[in-house]
Amino acid sequence: MRMSIKLRDVRTRIIKEKDGSYAIACSALGVYSVGQTLSEARKNFEEALELHLSAVRAKAIEAVAR
Repeated sequence: MRMSIKLRDVRTRIIKEKDGSYAIACSALGVYSVGQTLSEARKNFEEALELHLSAVRAKAIEAVAR
């Protein structure tokens, strides 16, 4: 059995909240973050994305090892 995934048009949205904070969302990957500033929201998003991808990577390696 062969499986592959193609990621196309993976986009993020930057949302400025009413209180002045920012949210960044990538619905395609299920990754979201917030921050008081845009810079903080971006930093948090990068961290959340890395954690998400490392979990996906670990699950893929586990599935291949079976």
